[in-house]
Amino acid sequence: MKDKRLEERIQHSLNAELSGLRTTSYQRDQFFVNATGGYKVKKKISMAAVLVAALLLITVTALAVALLSPKEVVEQVAVPIAQNNDQANYSYDELKELISALNENGITLDEGSRLMQAFSTGHGYWEREAIREICLFAFGENEGAWTIEQRHWYGEMMVAVGAYGMNVNLIPEDGDMTDKEAHSYAAKALREAFDVDLPEESNENWLIYEMFSVGLDLETNSYPPEKAEWHFVYIDRITNKMVYDILFDRKGENIITDKQDADDARVISSISTPYPKEQEAIEKYGEVMYFWPQEVLVEVYGDDYSIPTEEEYNRALSYAENAIMDKFGEDTLSLLGNYRVGVMLRRFDDLTEAGRVQLSWDFMFSTDPVYLSDGYRVQFVQFLYSNEREEIDELSVEPANMGNG
Repeated sequence: MKDKRLEERIQHSLNAELSGLRTTSYQRDQFFVNATGGYKVKKKISMAAVLVAALLLITVTALAVALLSPKEVVEQVAVPIAQNNDQANYSYDELKELISALNENGITLDEGSRLMQAFSTGHGYWEREAIREICLFAFGENEGAWTIEQRHWYGEMMVAVGAYGMNVNLIPEDGDMTDKEAHSYAAKALREAFDVDLPEESNENWLIYEMFSVGLDLETNSYPPEKAEWHFVYIDRITNKMVYDILFDRKGENIITDKQDADDARVISSISTPYPKEQEAIEKYGEVMYFWPQEVLVEVYGDDYSIPTEEEYNRALSYAENAIMDKFGEDTLSLLGNYRVGVMLRRFDDLTEAGRVQLSWDFMFSTDPVYLSDGYRVQFVQFLYSNEREEIDELSVEPANMGNG
């Protein structure tokens, strides 16, 4: 990606994990239609007519009991269960209640999904991932192609269960460009920048990812809504690569356009159909990326991940272990037993301060690298300065397990 600001926005748009901020609860959009009525008759009616009327009443009543949609199951079942427990995962019994609600409403998830595999083996599952799998079923497995309305609703659900501190995915307000206007504006701007005739909506040749969201303000380390931006990504359906990017604010100003070189363009893979390198890594090392070798993460996903030096890793590992023991007790890790340690690292040159490097660490400690049915997850940001000073920020220590009933 040639433009550093655009790189940062894509990173925060496509892979945001937010904490520490609050917003209002989602106002659920549902309505109920009730109809009543009757006729007064002056003459007697036959028994046959009574039976017919009774059958009609039963039929009408049955039709009136409408099945819940996947969104309604999330709102009325998944979210309330999550709000009523004090953990980040559904226990096996809670997951059983959720899956029963899905089945009762004719919603059948893929038996090969991680959620259903965890359930079939007697495990629970992360709340945020369970809701996400239901949404992938409802909105389509290509999350990037969700509409801005679907993204916003999903963000509200994540806030409701405590997975996000705030919802960065917005809906245009009065005075903003409309969704249709933004699509037209993006195509026009790319035509002027690169002399290409691109569609305003996805078609058989181009898949368009669209986001209307507020990004991280690096100067204030906050997400100010007034700085919401439109972001469109054009993906060639033949090569499955990102080709064009355009970013502009909610008023259509501060435009940034970019075109990827064919060799450097990022491949976009569906959740259900990993591209070849990703599939090879899954088959060899499993679905949980924490336990992939660092060099494999870099080979598969490129600059999204980084390989730590031995000194960097050992220092960060020690900090993560101490953070777990500080929160859960000195004997926590020894009681866990013969656990494995997985890690994912992202490395950024800090744009806000010269000479500072940001290392974003994500550690997983578990004896069960398949379902993570036990253990702990530690996330933190480490700032390294040119004068060898360091700072630790955004520390998060939580149980890693999916719940075990």
